[in-house]
Amino acid sequence: MLKNGDLALVRKVNIVFCGGGTGGHYYPLMAIKQELDKRLKNKSMYYIGSKYGIESQKIISENLESLLIPIRGLNRSFSIKNLLNSFLLLFELFFGFIRVFLFFLKNKPNLVIATGGYSSFLPLQVARIFNISYFLHDQNSLPGIVTRLFGKKAKIVFLGFDSAKTYLKKSNTIFSGNPLHSKSYKDISLNIDHNKRVLLVVGGSQGSEFLNSLVLEGIKKNVIPDINLIWLVGKNNFSRYEEYNNSSINVLSFVENMPYLYGIADLVVSRSGAMTVSELLQFEKPAIFIPFRFAAENHQYYNAKVLEENFASIIIQEKDITGEVLFKKINEIFTNEKIYSSMRKNIKAMNKPNSLKIITDNILEHLHVN
Repeated sequence: MLKNGDLALVRKVNIVFCGGGTGGHYYPLMAIKQELDKRLKNKSMYYIGSKYGIESQKIISENLESLLIPIRGLNRSFSIKNLLNSFLLLFELFFGFIRVFLFFLKNKPNLVIATGGYSSFLPLQVARIFNISYFLHDQNSLPGIVTRLFGKKAKIVFLGFDSAKTYLKKSNTIFSGNPLHSKSYKDISLNIDHNKRVLLVVGGSQGSEFLNSLVLEGIKKNVIPDINLIWLVGKNNFSRYEEYNNSSINVLSFVENMPYLYGIADLVVSRSGAMTVSELLQFEKPAIFIPFRFAAENHQYYNAKVLEENFASIIIQEKDITGEVLFKKINEIFTNEKIYSSMRKNIKAMNKPNSLKIITDNILEHLHVN
């Protein structure tokens, strides 16, 4: 039955993939789907997500029959508006549940693979009702609510960070790391002086106004050291910062080809979402992390802490940083070869599991046995 790492099943397997809302949940799921698509022969694949998440724009390129339901995440801060939205969420959950239930009846899945986020809650709940096996993958060092709710009955909960197992003691966990979604990219043209260090500042596809304000302060106060700066400002912010493009500062809106930028960067300044941390680990790049202080349960801080504890990165909290403080620290790292070399050596030494192989091997073993 097993041949060259592929699985030819006598019975057809119908797989529902669910998870999204943000790229941190969506892209690992598509990486798993991509690998299973290569290795499974007799299968049908489906997707369930939110019409308000990143998946609403991306899923069309994956050639999957999909269901996008009108459901949003729960805002945990208190206000009258959020209270009203919470009541609206109850209606969204009810009608969304009916649609997901009917989707399962129609397509008869026998396996569900979820990567968390609010859009995976209903498919997992319906999977429980139909007694369908499911696997979870959690990207963060502090597991999300969906993982904690459904982890106990999952076949396996794959972990992006080994430290997350502390919170899932009743679940069957495996440290897999976070799988990265591979695709073809367009080349990028940049102004780079190869005799100078390269600093990459990245705030995600939407950009980070907080990080942008730090860089802008550095420019206006003339405290940026003599380096190449690649500054990703976000899709909606480019016109505001485009004027700062010059021979040493490359202002970009958003770049799909992050592997290229990671490849040429000597140091990265970024938020510490799970996938950003995993990408930096994979590309072995030292970083200064500035965790988003409003991230759910402060999970960005705990993601970054994994690298900081290995002396491969530095964490600076929002309340402690200004543009001057940031660029003083960058200059300190770049001008002290002992510090910089130590950070590079430490991140290279960290454990980097073959995430996709671990995840898909375990899923295929389950399908083969069952």
